[in-house]
Amino acid sequence: MGIYRRYLPDKKEREEIKADVTSRVLYDVFLNIKEDDSYMRTLLNETVSAEINRWKKGDNPALASGYLKFLKPLKKKLHGLSDTERRFILKKIAEMYLDEIQGNFSEFIYSIATVVVPRGMSFLLASITPSSLISYFPYLPNIDNYIILAGNTTKVINLAKKGTVILVPTHVSHLDSPLIGYIVYKLGLPPFLYGAGLNLFANPILGFFMRNLGAYKVDRSRKHQFYLNTLKNYVCATLERGYDHIFFPEGTRSRSGEIAQKLKMGLLGCGIKSFINNLQSGNPRPNIYIVPATITYQVTLEAESLIKQYLEDATKEDWISYSDEAFMIGRVFKFIKRFVSLDMKCIVRITDAFDPFGNHVDDEGNSLDPHGRVIEPSRYVIKDGKPEHDPQRDEEFTKELMKKVIETYRKNNTVLSTNLSALTIFEMALKKVGESDEIRALELIDGLELDLHSVLKNLDIARNKFTELFREGKIYIHDKVLQKTPRSILDTASKVFSKFHTTPPFRTVGRKAVIVNPPLLLYYRNRLKGYIKID
Repeated sequence: MGIYRRYLPDKKEREEIKADVTSRVLYDVFLNIKEDDSYMRTLLNETVSAEINRWKKGDNPALASGYLKFLKPLKKKLHGLSDTERRFILKKIAEMYLDEIQGNFSEFIYSIATVVVPRGMSFLLASITPSSLISYFPYLPNIDNYIILAGNTTKVINLAKKGTVILVPTHVSHLDSPLIGYIVYKLGLPPFLYGAGLNLFANPILGFFMRNLGAYKVDRSRKHQFYLNTLKNYVCATLERGYDHIFFPEGTRSRSGEIAQKLKMGLLGCGIKSFINNLQSGNPRPNIYIVPATITYQVTLEAESLIKQYLEDATKEDWISYSDEAFMIGRVFKFIKRFVSLDMKCIVRITDAFDPFGNHVDDEGNSLDPHGRVIEPSRYVIKDGKPEHDPQRDEEFTKELMKKVIETYRKNNTVLSTNLSALTIFEMALKKVGESDEIRALELIDGLELDLHSVLKNLDIARNKFTELFREGKIYIHDKVLQKTPRSILDTASKVFSKFHTTPPFRTVGRKAVIVNPPLLLYYRNRLKGYIKID
């Protein structure tokens, strides 16, 4: 499959996957019963209780009533069920989960999403009028002009021919999913399966496309073992059928604005499990490749709501309420239009690839040891001449893979005028008020005025330090940041922030830089947190 297939599972194959996954889930239960004969009883009790609690708290009363009608009477008679009856109920619950998880795929909607929408968007973004047609002619705005795909993109294409790819991007915005899906299309690859939180399906535009483009639903409110096991087995079953995936291993968007420091290992660990299953089944294309992608926007659509959520979690206090901008159609369209009018770029960098054990992979799909020598990845899982699963061993390998992915995110991060200006001003403000705790400092720096000459001097120093890191391959700097004067960098950031945010992080007033929105300043500064120190 991989590059040789065109589309995602059709109705017939979805039924086959459903049966396959249900069988795997029940087999896992059987293996655990061999160790603990009370396992199935405990698992079923936990699952039914968790489901009742989940649907009681649900925001879809009509759907919840049907589930509760089935679950509540069941809970009362759990203690009297036989093992055969328990297996039957677990099978039904697994099938219920899979009916929710599995996405649909429409070739017609796919053609609209990848061809019609981008072309139509280009015209809309141009605010087409007779005068604008003349000014743009013959080069109308093209959405492709604002998405920069950088790095070793041919590697992804090569790897998709040799095995199954798991693309693992950073997660900044709800716009990431359609963005990465469009990039996959532009690379000439078939559509990837990808998981999306249930909340995204409430968005009328995103929800419509995701329902028809193969997105599978991930209910993050369900944290009990049986649901998570069903979800992981679904991912493994589709990987083993050659369906490439997009995972957002952070699990959710970065609320603080920082590059990820820790990743969710559950789905990331599916790479090893699928690789071993491929070896055991004799799959002719057993290799699984993990490809990190770092997404950098000059501004983030949901920055205000995200930093508010971060501060509420950190302080356990209520901050000024913001709605999630990604669910406001007008705000989304205005965001994209201003993005284009300011000739801004979204940068997606792909450079490295790894096998499931954290080894670098070359352009030909070979795993390499730390000295660059080709190695056979199957050697990690062979025991007595056969590939075998070992949960403890595989968890350690997944931890190593997680470290490598995070390192790649950091080195592919991009220094832009907005995050560089925010970093400079925030660090100067912390020093001026004498407060090392960045959250406590937010109130102290509100309205703080900084000498503009000092800001420009420190911005230049910060830029020079990042340039050194860039030469060492530890971060990437946009060309305009390298070439422009500090004043031009600061003015660009100020203009961009003012266009996108009602109350921007800072303003330049005469010979002063004035902090007017400390939380937003913190959010944009955090993108470059931990790379350098400004004395």
